[in-house]
Amino acid sequence: MNSLQLIEFCNRVFEKYDKNKSGFIEIDELTTLLNNLAKEINSQLPTQKEIDYIVNYLDTNNDNRISRNEFQKLGKLMVKVLGNA
Repeated sequence: MNSLQLIEFCNRVFEKYDKNKSGFIEIDELTTLLNNLAKEINSQLPTQKEIDYIVNYLDTNNDNRISRNEFQKLGKLMVKVLGNA
């Protein structure tokens, strides 16, 4: 997947999970995304501690929500995980 495809993939996933159309992925939306990803790869659902870790990793400005730019890091990880599933 090239960088343009990755950006398009991230944008599609972001739009799907930004349920309230705020332009951010809030923690409950991220939790839904991570749970769906775990089911997709037949893995255990993430614990709250794991979700908190991912939020802290992605949320570089510490506003407790994930911007589109911050989401790009998760998109790269998802492509790796789904590519190996």
